[in-house]
Amino acid sequence: MSSNPASNCTVTPAIRAKITAKIAHCIQLAERYFKIKLVVPTFNFKQRGRTAGTAYLQTNEMRFNLFMLKQDCEKFIEQVVPHEVAHLVVFQVYGSRPKPHGPEWTAIMEHLFNVEADRTHDFDVPSPKRLFIYQCDCQTHEFTAHRHGRAKRGTQYLCKRCKGHLAFVRAK
Repeated sequence: MSSNPASNCTVTPAIRAKITAKIAHCIQLAERYFKIKLVVPTFNFKQRGRTAGTAYLQTNEMRFNLFMLKQDCEKFIEQVVPHEVAHLVVFQVYGSRPKPHGPEWTAIMEHLFNVEADRTHDFDVPSPKRLFIYQCDCQTHEFTAHRHGRAKRGTQYLCKRCKGHLAFVRAK
């Protein structure tokens, strides 16, 4: 988590250039190691919610979370960008068989990109815009709009404590 106001940043052409350079550097390392030509991915800032970034394998695209990038640009570029590039490299080199954070991905992160192979981040996450109250036999639960939508479409949720079904009560 970064609460240092000096680390706050906005997406300027310079920040875009740093992200582009980090992607190019990672791709270059992978091309040298695997001795193949890789397709350089595109990126945008369409990622929302609790996820820092997502690699879309079929379209060779990365989506980054602007809310998290703004907290600490340097840390984001050094950790999240290589994380997503590694997913795309694994797909281009090994196909769709390897697991998302399997040994191939871990090796690329740690031995090729020299970045710790963390599956999670420690950036602050945005507060949910809307919450929905659900009830079981022992307590109330707060659902995000995403989880509430799944419940409306038929997904059943159980309380971890009493194992009772969660029933919608009201919007918060």
